[in-house]
Amino acid sequence: MNDLLVTKIEPYSGADDECASVTLKSDRGEIVAFSFLYLGLISVGDRVPNLLRSGVDDDVRVPFLQDWPEEEKERLSREWLERTSHFGYRGCGRCINEAEGLIEVNGFQIQFGEIPWDGPVEFEIARLGLPLHSKN
Repeated sequence: MNDLLVTKIEPYSGADDECASVTLKSDRGEIVAFSFLYLGLISVGDRVPNLLRSGVDDDVRVPFLQDWPEEEKERLSREWLERTSHFGYRGCGRCINEAEGLIEVNGFQIQFGEIPWDGPVEFEIARLGLPLHSKN
């Protein structure tokens, strides 16, 4: 699991001083996640573990049925990621650990909770979050 680079931190002004938008960079893209800062635990230029979290109402589903034509399965299995709101995303990735519910997409690992199948998955996330990490 490669670490992610913190490229930008935008604290919420006038709100809880411990909340922020954190922009993270993998070897294949950038993503914005919600974070509790806990004052100084992460800074721009830090590296954090590549483990992001989905929310409770997020959706994960199989992009096709097993009896569909192979070319359709291949087309629907292509990896993609699209930002839908400030912390919201949807896309297609690959389940890399069913028991932990880990999906990998564009070099980011996102934990959803247990997923009862492996392989390609479509997902929608309302608020992608960065778990609290200690400073590296």
